[in-house]
Amino acid sequence: MKNWLGTGTTALAFIVWGLLPLYFQFMPGVQMWELISHRILWSVVLLGGLFLLLGHKVPWAKLRSEPRQLGLILLAGPVMTISWSMFTWCLTTGQVLTTSLAYFMTPLFNIVFAVIFLKERLTPQKHLAVALALAGLAYMLFCYGQLPWYSLIMGGVFACYGLIKKMIHYDTGTSLYLEAMVQLPIAILLIGWHTWHGEGLFVAGEVSDKLLLIGSAIATLLPVGLFSYGVSNTRMSTVGLLQYIEPSLAFLLAIYWFHEAPDPIKTVGFAFIWAGLLVSLLPLHRLKRRPQGVTR
Repeated sequence: MKNWLGTGTTALAFIVWGLLPLYFQFMPGVQMWELISHRILWSVVLLGGLFLLLGHKVPWAKLRSEPRQLGLILLAGPVMTISWSMFTWCLTTGQVLTTSLAYFMTPLFNIVFAVIFLKERLTPQKHLAVALALAGLAYMLFCYGQLPWYSLIMGGVFACYGLIKKMIHYDTGTSLYLEAMVQLPIAILLIGWHTWHGEGLFVAGEVSDKLLLIGSAIATLLPVGLFSYGVSNTRMSTVGLLQYIEPSLAFLLAIYWFHEAPDPIKTVGFAFIWAGLLVSLLPLHRLKRRPQGVTR
């Protein structure tokens, strides 16, 4: 039951991430650093308020006695911000292909990390799923004709975040709060700079723009929180394959919501990748040969 709950929560996180363009389409004029700064600031405010409401306390004494865990939590925040910065830069400069390829590559990094660092062993079923996903990715890379270094780095950074979260044993709320807190001073400095110069959406925008900036903390905390819980209760190799939900949703949104021209190369790549995901999730390992002579 716990494994299925973790798998379902992880899948839901990637569904929310895949639908985030629907939210950020209302913020076309926001600057990358302003968006990230407000996301950090309001994440601290919202989580702090939620802790007060629920009576939850950060276990500072326990954290001080476990410096390795504290170090992992404090490292996770900047790593996630690097990933978000690269993602936001791609969106604001029209590098949609770069972002898409990065999310195709992240699951493969997750699976490699699971085998190397977490000593997970892949079942034959999962070997087939990985092979199908690799075939789809290889087809896209071959057709596009170049090695996408930026996508490789962005995919690797997000996979590193997943690996770090897998090694953190504290509850999701505490981890997310401390991840945001460690970055709060820089975020306040950037917000102060924008305010001093009278720039940015929060300063010059309408009330609705300000509310959208504040709401960006909720929009990003929700999937990160789901992911943080799910990854701690799910095999890393499974997380890697579930990751393909996100770019698949983005692909569908691009065609049916944003009315972009469909890409036949990605269509073929998606077919292989979704086949791999389906193979991974089907409970084939539970199918056992019925003893001879036994009938219903």
